[in-house]
Parts: sequence; structure tokens; C-alpha cells
Amino acid sequence: MKHPKILTLTLAAGLVAGVAGCTPASTETEPSSAPTVAPTMTSPTTSTPSSNTGQSPATEDPAKVDLAKQAATIMTTWNPTKDFNRTAAELRARPLMTPERAKEVIAPERPATGVEWLTAAEKNATSKPTVKLMTEHHEQNTIAVTATWQWVSKDGESWAGEGKQTFFFTFTDTEPYKIRDYVSSVR
Repeated sequence: MKHPKILTLTLAAGLVAGVAGCTPASTETEPSSAPTVAPTMTSPTTSTPSSNTGQSPATEDPAKVDLAKQAATIMTTWNPTKDFNRTAAELRARPLMTPERAKEVIAPERPATGVEWLTAAEKNATSKPTVKLMTEHHEQNTIAVTATWQWVSKDGESWAGEGKQTFFFTFTDTEPYKIRDYVSSVR
């Protein structure tokens, strides 16, 4: 839980409201025009309305969302005939990162292998990613994006990529935003 104090205060307010004759259903689950005790109890905290909605402020900033989608697209666009490994795509995304984070992207010395990569190289194919914002992800100040891809060869043949890659991005606080950090997982 992100805000245990707010939860405790809200529960306490609910108990007070219940003792005063209010039903919990009217204050907890159904919106009404009648004032409730919970907002006055939470107002002394420094939380913003967006943090109370379950959405992180990062996901409410279109510029950060666009940057996350752009980075995930670049990082999952591969051409195995030109790219030594998948990290080559991450290297291409370094201009979107802070200088400190960009320095941390280091390609391994061994080439990419695996059936998917070798088949794409043999057919001279490039990955064409589709990225999607993970709206169910509620980590504070983090944007999660999932990428899946199709392989498309120069002669027009296409086939689904194997798995998906999920990125979790954090950003600088001021515009123009840069990626401060990220992690990814492949499935």
C-alpha cells in the first residue's frame, strides 16, 4: 500500500462516521453529494489528487508517456543483419537518456543467437514493435510499457516475434524530460 497513513485515517473516519449514524456504504463505495469525513482527514498530507486516484503522476504526463513509448519502440527495433545483438537498439536510444544512464548501456561482447534472431537475420527481417502503456501499473513516478513485435522481411514476409518485453521507466523532473533509469524484462 502506498499511503498507509491515509488508509488508517480513512478507516478511522469511517468508524467515526458509522458511530455518528452514517452507513459505510454511503461513504466508501458510492459517490454522493454529501460531504464525507475522509477528505478533511487526508488534506493535511502532501499527497496530490493524482496520487489519490491510484495513477502515478508520471502516467498523467503525456510528454513522459510519449517518451516511454518512443524509447520502448527504439529499444525493440532490431535488424539482425546489421545489429550485433539486441543491445544495439538500446544504444540507439541513448539520446533519450540522461548522460549518466546512457553510459550504463554497454553491449555484451558476444553476438545475439537463438532461433528467432537467426531466422530474422537469414530472411533479412527487421522487428516492427507495437508498444502499449501498462495502465494497471501504479508504481509512483514510473511508466511501464510493454512491447511486442512482428518480424518483417524485405520481401514482405512477416511473422510474430516470440515473447514480449516490458520496460519500467523513470524520468527527470524538468522538461525536456530524459530517462533517468529503466529496467526491462523479457518473456
